[in-house]
Amino acid sequence: MCLVISILGLFFAYNFYNSGNFLLAGGSVVVSLLFITLMIRNILSVKKRKEEKKKYDN
Repeated sequence: MCLVISILGLFFAYNFYNSGNFLLAGGSVVVSLLFITLMIRNILSVKKRKEEKKKYDN
């Protein structure tokens, strides 16, 4: 879901930038970066949990 929202945000940012509305373009970039950060954080936490689970299972 975060990937979809970030792609849509970047799409809107590009469209707003082309139309000359730099404030909305900047806001869309910020929202996209927020969701990309959340996605990366979630991927890393799941990876860490899997490694810890594998470590305790042995």
